[in-house]
Amino acid sequence: MDFGPSTTVALSTLAEGDIIRAPIIIDIDDLVDPTSKTGTTKDIKKGKPVTRFCIVLKQNSTSVTVTYLATFDKSTTLPTTLKQQYWYPIQPATQEGAYVPLPALNQRAQWACLRKKQELHLSALPQVPKFTTTVVADSVTKIRNAMKA
Repeated sequence: MDFGPSTTVALSTLAEGDIIRAPIIIDIDDLVDPTSKTGTTKDIKKGKPVTRFCIVLKQNSTSVTVTYLATFDKSTTLPTTLKQQYWYPIQPATQEGAYVPLPALNQRAQWACLRKKQELHLSALPQVPKFTTTVVADSVTKIRNAMKA
């Protein structure tokens, strides 16, 4: 995905709406094909972190709260194996459930995972790549308010 060039920054300098790449835990129920034999699928099944693009939802004193972004090949529709209530579409992704797609971040359809907020702690991850593209405040608020846990 193209979010512009990145710069390595301290986790403590991030703000709501920043897009970063970070290791996060993906729920097995968020796999399109749980029978896949790829290394990434195996890591997800083992509960190991995988690096993903993330949106900063909140800056805390010793951590940031994030959710991750997903794309599904070049599809503009959510795979039928996934539950719509756990995914917020971002244009050009189409509206299939209750959520109206948020403004585009680039030319690629993507979805913000709503299953669970994740904490990245300064002590464990002092620096991350931050990209020049940011998510507007209204979109961050909508994602944060729709989060399931």
